Amino acid sequence: MSTRIILSALLLSVGGTALAQDSSRISQLEGITVTATKGPQKASETGKVVTILSHEYLQKNSGKTISDILNQQTGLVVNGANNTPGTPPIVYMRGAAAGNVLILVDGIPVSDASQISGAFDLNFISPDELERIEILRGAQSTLYGSDAVAGVINIITRKAGDKPFGAGASVGYGSYNDRLATANVHGHLSKFSYLAGYKYEKADGFSDAIDTTGHANYDKDGFHQHSVFAKLGLDAGKRWNFQYLFNYSYYYHTLDEGAFVDDKDYYGKFKYMLNAIHGTYQFKKGTLHLLYSYQSNNRKIVNDSGYVTTTGFAKFDSTLFTSRTHQAEAYVNVDLLPQLRLIGGAAYTRSTDYQNDFLVFNSPGASLFHTELSPDSVKVKQISGYASLLLRNLHGFNLEVGDRYNHHSLYGGNNTFTFNPSYLLDNRHKFFANISSGYKVPTLYQLYFPGYGNRMLQPEKTVSYEAGYQVMLSKVNFRATGFYRDTKDLVIFYFDPVTFFSQYQNANRQKAYGAEAEMEWDITRDLHLTVNYTYTDGKVTIPQAGGKDTSYYNLYRIPKSALNANLGYQVTKAFYASVAYKYIGQRYEGPVAMGDYYNLDLYGEYKFGNLLKIFAVFRNVTDYKYFDITGFNSRRFNFNTGLQLNF
Repeated sequence: MSTRIILSALLLSVGGTALAQDSSRISQLEGITVTATKGPQKASETGKVVTILSHEYLQKNSGKTISDILNQQTGLVVNGANNTPGTPPIVYMRGAAAGNVLILVDGIPVSDASQISGAFDLNFISPDELERIEILRGAQSTLYGSDAVAGVINIITRKAGDKPFGAGASVGYGSYNDRLATANVHGHLSKFSYLAGYKYEKADGFSDAIDTTGHANYDKDGFHQHSVFAKLGLDAGKRWNFQYLFNYSYYYHTLDEGAFVDDKDYYGKFKYMLNAIHGTYQFKKGTLHLLYSYQSNNRKIVNDSGYVTTTGFAKFDSTLFTSRTHQAEAYVNVDLLPQLRLIGGAAYTRSTDYQNDFLVFNSPGASLFHTELSPDSVKVKQISGYASLLLRNLHGFNLEVGDRYNHHSLYGGNNTFTFNPSYLLDNRHKFFANISSGYKVPTLYQLYFPGYGNRMLQPEKTVSYEAGYQVMLSKVNFRATGFYRDTKDLVIFYFDPVTFFSQYQNANRQKAYGAEAEMEWDITRDLHLTVNYTYTDGKVTIPQAGGKDTSYYNLYRIPKSALNANLGYQVTKAFYASVAYKYIGQRYEGPVAMGDYYNLDLYGEYKFGNLLKIFAVFRNVTDYKYFDITGFNSRRFNFNTGLQLNF
């Protein structure tokens, strides 16, 4: 404990003059964001809290997954990022529950309609495919609709480049016998561009469940994955541009079903496919965007030993979840005046789910229980219209105001709003505030799952408040933000211990609040320090008979305090090295305390011109034992290394 406190104090004291993030990030005032207002916009001209992770920044994190990279950012916690390969990561932002962060790929919402929370599985996206990542914190439902309650993460894929033909490849090896290989081709021919890539990874892994005895010889839980990615572009005339995006990923894991228990015959097969087309029309004062996407998710979970006991409930269980989502959107981004921009549009979403479960009871005759949900009955539709006005740089003053109306096929309609002023003083000091609302629609699982589903559910509705200050000096970039979020009609899983009645219900109210501090410091031209700190707190309120409500702390697996620091040094033009420190404070799973922990990681890379790069990552170098999820192992000291070729 004392070591962790001392390390934290030293890093904070160094950052007291200037707390920083690696300068390979884009300056958070000078950068251009496309996510904050659905179009290119100077970060200095928006009051939203946006972080831009550049291509250079991602390259200096080679060998890390997207979950690893996001887990280092302000206000974010990614459970599962440090567990055995194949663990589905769960993204939490600013104390919000799972599924309250909207994930975009090139501006297109991605999700899994068959999951309880509807959250997207980041295992399906490879970091090798990325150009940059934009993280937008705070409620963003006015422009982005459902799930953008705590924020938006826009994963922007690579560009094809300017050469007629280019190619790249990489190979890697790491702990747990982790083997990885990728290959891609890309190019630009007149008005046509192309990019196509393939990734293969296989790892023996380690036991997902914790062996408390140390002598039970739990088996290793392996993982393998195949991914295909393609991106095609066409300039049709002087004004039209079309982009087609395809992503297919399949992975297989043999994780354990439950905490502390080895399960040798439990496995999952996961398939994801995204087809999307984005058309952009340039006119004199703005752009028109037309988007369509189709996503399919297939999850098959099989367990043929986990319940086998003399008094067990069942001895075989096979469940198939298949979801399909169609999305269409049209919007304009137009300058009505030099300092006044309009963003307006409409969106349509249709989701269906198919569930098929075979359960063999552990009883004489091995009776079979079969349930099936048809996509003809398990479906929802949504249609939305939205508009937002952006006043830009009126003598340093900026203001965004907007509204969205959403109509859902089951519960009806709901509205959201945004009021976001900011003021930029001397192009260095920015003061900002944001009052905005958000919503999350009930998932298909919560609406339709046999026995538990409730078609009378209403959306979770939130109002969020945030305010902050940002300053950019010659070598220092600092931002501090305070936030507060009030959620009504929180969806809970209700269980009556007397009657055993169980159902998803709108019942509770949740409040979450906290503060974030993040700084960038160019100590010298080649030495850069990044530090960020997040404090998060919250409680849930349960209505009680007689009017006296009950409140309690309810941040599930989310620490009150989280600190990240990275010191990067460009030793020579070719050689770069960094050390990263992470501290996670006390967390809880319900009433159970999980303790705090720290991680210390090392990274190095060496470039041979633009042709070849070799890299190595060493994680948890002190071999500290900790857990992100009770009953499941996290990675002790581990490494991976590799090389990348570009032609």
